[in-house]
Amino acid sequence: MALLNFYFPGFSRLLLAAAAIALGLFQTGCATSASSSAGVAPRSSVSRDHALSLARLTATAVGGEVYTIAATGSMKPTLDESSVVTVEKGPFADLRKGDIIIYRSASGGPVIHRLYHKNGDKWLVLGDNNPTIDREAVTSANLLGRVCAIFYTAAGSTIDGQAALARR
Repeated sequence: MALLNFYFPGFSRLLLAAAAIALGLFQTGCATSASSSAGVAPRSSVSRDHALSLARLTATAVGGEVYTIAATGSMKPTLDESSVVTVEKGPFADLRKGDIIIYRSASGGPVIHRLYHKNGDKWLVLGDNNPTIDREAVTSANLLGRVCAIFYTAAGSTIDGQAALARR
């Protein structure tokens, strides 16, 4: 292990987080149930609190943050108010079409949408359930990060409060 840490700094922290996530998923189950409606995000038997704990472990491993999703419906069926995500920071140049990202809107609130088209040094974004691209573009200045993990929770698990997207 010490040799791996020498060649790959942070390896043991990443290994520990991966083991904790695997153990958590093994203990709680992660199978999703199919829905008759295409507008519903997947579900699992993982409780909201357990999903937040697993997301925090992942965030620690990647140096990221944990966010919960509000009931806007813009990212259904991929994400809904029962979803918890971990966001990693990384170079703007590493973003690719199809990535789910979080950016800060001009009004100051975080928005989670998918990268749709690169236009020069800006990305146009679109919610999976939206008919048109966002009015605001994503730049290196307003990018908060890229979603690297999604945790689906049991039906009925929702966020508290009225924020569109809340950092946990």
